Amino acid sequence: MPTGKATHSATISVPPQRVYDFIAEAPRATSFIPGLSRIHNVRPATAQPGQTWEYEFDWFGLVVSGNSKCTRSESPKVFEFQTITGNPSTWTYKIEPSGANAQVTLDVQYEIPGNVVARFASQPVFEKMNQDRAREIISNLKTMLES
Repeated sequence: MPTGKATHSATISVPPQRVYDFIAEAPRATSFIPGLSRIHNVRPATAQPGQTWEYEFDWFGLVVSGNSKCTRSESPKVFEFQTITGNPSTWTYKIEPSGANAQVTLDVQYEIPGNVVARFASQPVFEKMNQDRAREIISNLKTMLES
């Protein structure tokens, strides 16, 4: 199956620890990831490698549900998880100090199901839409954390 990647970075005017704490609380992701409608059955409650949860995501009109697993949790530098079932992907948030602020980078690598590409006429269109989604996620984090 073909793969795609979406990446976006921005400086957020809060300390890195605050960004990490916000991102690493799995149920909170529904507030800043467009299309993510539900996260439940989070075990254990705190972010750590091996933490799991179930999710429901509307991926441009295709509802995908499955299981996720935290693969890296290095406070306040990296939070990474994989969607294991549903549509396989790896989401990595890197948080670096930038003075008193945080430079946040989201890198999402994902498998591209053929049935989804067909809905958007071409793989480049689909990949651009995912890149726009990554930009929106970082923008939402910036707005929420700087308010």
